[in-house]
Amino acid sequence: MELRQLRSLIAVQEAGSFSAAAEALATVQSNVSAHISKLERELQVVLVDRRTGQLTTEGEIVAKRARHLLGEIAEIYEDLSLHGSDATGKVRLGMIATVASWLLPPLLDRLAKEHPRVELEVAEGTAASLQRRLQSGSIDLAVLTTPIRYEELVFRVLLEERYVLVAPRSHPLASESTLTIAQAASVPMLVPPVHVGFRDELEAIAASRGVRLRVIAEIDGLNVIAAIALRGFAPAILPASAVEVLAHHADTVAVQLTDVPPRQIGLARHRNHLQSAAARAVTTLLMSLPTRMAAHALPAGVTAPRPRGAEARR
Repeated sequence: MELRQLRSLIAVQEAGSFSAAAEALATVQSNVSAHISKLERELQVVLVDRRTGQLTTEGEIVAKRARHLLGEIAEIYEDLSLHGSDATGKVRLGMIATVASWLLPPLLDRLAKEHPRVELEVAEGTAASLQRRLQSGSIDLAVLTTPIRYEELVFRVLLEERYVLVAPRSHPLASESTLTIAQAASVPMLVPPVHVGFRDELEAIAASRGVRLRVIAEIDGLNVIAAIALRGFAPAILPASAVEVLAHHADTVAVQLTDVPPRQIGLARHRNHLQSAAARAVTTLLMSLPTRMAAHALPAGVTAPRPRGAEARR
């Protein structure tokens, strides 16, 4: 029995299919299938129903034990790593696209100066995909947004950002100093497709105020939506971090929504996975960046959070 076989089984359980599990593990589907088939032969049971992609009863039993075992192994490595503080090696960091362009440069600069022997490997993804990769162990840390969908993930708030309506200066709402969600939702706008995380956020916010979004087009990718909105095609409600290039678009404005709670950007990790000295060094640097970055280095509408509990589960 090999650890990669157990990780493959857990990935299938979480992702619901071999192909999705392979994506979460950053490998090919044939590897996942081979690992599980070998484990099934060794245990002489069927662990995954190939028709549905769901674990069998026996598979659920093995997966439960596997989670505990992998957690214990991670703790062994964690205990050993505490005996040395030299930050050396590779750290795999996931990051949502909207923050990478302005958060990565100061992180890389400080990392090179303070921990030159740490190699940072950065992967871009959506909040949902990065959470799956944290679960599977294919990345060590991730900068992403709430909600956190897995109990095993620990989330620490880095920043808070406002929602803004991006619109051409000629638009009727562009002259407003602030807006409510009801005002913003009264005009046709660009939105992500249904069941994309940010679309779910917008729908929930609108529903909480008793309004519905008016959709002119559905576009996958916040950066793409921001680019089109900045060109003046149609308004869009976006997180402030997605429009940090607004200063270069004199014909477009971003108006803050005042009756919507700020969105949380934070650092997530798996509580049962190994945190090496290098990963701890990156964590420390990331958590200190909001207070070290000058106010002008943060996009408008993005701020350091108010004091609160440092760590939280979902």
